Amino acid sequence: MSKPVILCVDDEKIVLDSLKTQLQHRFKGSYDIELAESGQEALEICDELLNDGTDVPLVIVDYVMPEMYGDELLVKIKEKLPKCLSIMLTGQATAEAVGSAVNKAGLFRYIAKPWHEDDFLLTVQTALESFFHQQKIARQQRYNNLLSNVIALTLQPIELKQQLERALNNVMNLPEFKRCSGAIYLLEDKTTQLALCVKTLRNQHTFSQTLASEQHERSQSDTGHTEFPIYYQDRLLGTLALAAPTDFNTNEELMELLYSFGDALAGIISLKQYQYQLEQHNANLETMVDKRTHDLKQALKKQSDLNDILLDANSKLDYFASMDGLTTLYNRRFFMKLANAELERSKRYSLPSSFIMLDLDHFKNINDQYGHLAGDYVLEQVAIILKSECREVDLVGRLGGEEFAILSPQSNLSQAQQLAERIRTIINNTQLDYKGNVIKTTASIGITEVKDSDTGIDTVMSRADCALYQSKDTGRNLVTVATPPN
Repeated sequence: MSKPVILCVDDEKIVLDSLKTQLQHRFKGSYDIELAESGQEALEICDELLNDGTDVPLVIVDYVMPEMYGDELLVKIKEKLPKCLSIMLTGQATAEAVGSAVNKAGLFRYIAKPWHEDDFLLTVQTALESFFHQQKIARQQRYNNLLSNVIALTLQPIELKQQLERALNNVMNLPEFKRCSGAIYLLEDKTTQLALCVKTLRNQHTFSQTLASEQHERSQSDTGHTEFPIYYQDRLLGTLALAAPTDFNTNEELMELLYSFGDALAGIISLKQYQYQLEQHNANLETMVDKRTHDLKQALKKQSDLNDILLDANSKLDYFASMDGLTTLYNRRFFMKLANAELERSKRYSLPSSFIMLDLDHFKNINDQYGHLAGDYVLEQVAIILKSECREVDLVGRLGGEEFAILSPQSNLSQAQQLAERIRTIINNTQLDYKGNVIKTTASIGITEVKDSDTGIDTVMSRADCALYQSKDTGRNLVTVATPPN
């Protein structure tokens, strides 16, 4: 599997060599460093990497280059690689060019030449962490959806083979399994006489030969055969067999996903076996009156066991959750981590940054009057407003309950006041229709500017929080600026 690529673009070879040396020394072979001396060469490299399926988490680009300026190049790269983050590294870019790169190409950071190596590498590290965190969120969402869909198959009134075929196809359709083949083999059950093989291959007896043939056709020599036993209450029901690259077993996320998938399969198989047995008992019900009570107790016990399996599978879904599940904003932990890194960067470059805290007024009344589902709906809509009004570089998080926070880099207090007032006005003027009920809410907001004396984001948050509660005490639906620290 190829390494992720950091692409550096500059028309000066000495600059490219310096960037490559610093990045290779810092990341010690974790990334391939690709160099381009023009915008056109950079776009050709992007096309090659895109065709190879290679991740490009970061592009570092100069502004003034012949034929194509950096901001124009970033717009074109964004069209090809929408998830890729970018850093503009130049001493000649205008504020208009930087603004264009931020708005049109999602510029992650701007760093002036000549750069300080430690500051530059800290910015690169932050960008890479942000890129891979977003990738992780996307993967976890796919895994959540997969397991939810497989669990839902348990209750669908279709044959077991169809259930297992759909479950296996759901796994194989994930991009992480594009180089894999799989099959589900069930042991013969004498009671229910359920014995079958569900596979992406041809038949159980030629499984190894088929894997070898497919491996030869793909000219791959790094494919191995892995099996995941399917158990229900310590009873072996069958096997999930996987032909996958040999480095597949080292991916802990995928291993955890496959074990959870096996548990969900056990629920499907066990429930179908139980349903088959129940049908047989019902067919002979008139001749088995004396056994009816016993059968009912057994059925209830099995149903309870199956419920436990489903509950256990649901609990494992939590493993994949790292962001706020309701609003899809950053959760408190990750927001604090990114905010502290941004605070450190702002202090190093003496850049202005502002912090906004927002709390919905009388939110408990919404829950009490309309129900908690209505409250959740209000939180979701407020989150949409925050994301739509904030820039891509702004950090937006849900701290808990009805409390939100925004860290706005390269934004002074006046700009933060305009943003906060705009958000307050939109929330105040928005009427939400929830099941025929018109719900209105307002927000109290506290803002503060990050100071050189701030030792961490906790200090900034505390100051903004005091301003927020001053808004509450003054009458709510207000924006209050925090008193500057001594």
